[in-house]
Amino acid sequence: MKMFCKQSVFFIWQDVTLHRTVIKTVLGVIALLMFAAVLPWGSITIGKWHSLKEFILLYRYEFFHLPAFLFLLGSMLRTNTWMILRRYRTRGQIGMHKALLVLALAVCMSLWVVAVGGLCTTLVKYIIYPNIKNVHAAFLYVPHRGDKSSFLYFLITYFLLTAIFGLMFVWLTDFWANRFFSVVTVITLAILDMFTFKMIPYVFYISERVSPVWTILVFVLMMLLLIHMIRFSSNNKNYYVQDDLL
Repeated sequence: MKMFCKQSVFFIWQDVTLHRTVIKTVLGVIALLMFAAVLPWGSITIGKWHSLKEFILLYRYEFFHLPAFLFLLGSMLRTNTWMILRRYRTRGQIGMHKALLVLALAVCMSLWVVAVGGLCTTLVKYIIYPNIKNVHAAFLYVPHRGDKSSFLYFLITYFLLTAIFGLMFVWLTDFWANRFFSVVTVITLAILDMFTFKMIPYVFYISERVSPVWTILVFVLMMLLLIHMIRFSSNNKNYYVQDDLL
């Protein structure tokens, strides 16, 4: 198991280096769109956010962050190539590779969005609107004593939610053998959530004040369940068929 973990980390890093052009392109587009919101022609949007978290969520998760992540993830999943087939001995190990790749990309996506958001808010504070009051270097309101909000909690929930949607996409692709329908299904579920359960708004805006520990625990259990489902679906998949749909 220890050897498999070391190999998986190496193979995932190898995949990242092989697809670095796609990764740079997707992350670059995300950065450009985020910077566009704080430039002078986008000054109207400044009044809609007053913290780094609100700036990141200004771009709707369902319409911006999730589609970008699924596009990035889909472009790196090529498990029918000779390289993937030579790396692992069993189908279950290939399934674990896909799950670990989702987690690695979710971490990268989360850190990148936070880093770009921090640069944008700092740009607003020091260059575009240097005279704004009641903010510090990252354009965050000085919290009052009753404010117990934590940006670290937001970062953790952002990663967990992104990883869950990514794992769901991988499992649906294994189940249906069709990447396009999997993307449409996952994005549709995220959009329908606005009109049904409202899980995404609850996680980002309410869960920290109501049940932060239970929210993280439930998300972790969902991730473990999806990883198990991916391993199970991989055991019944023929990776030697020449199709580009996983």
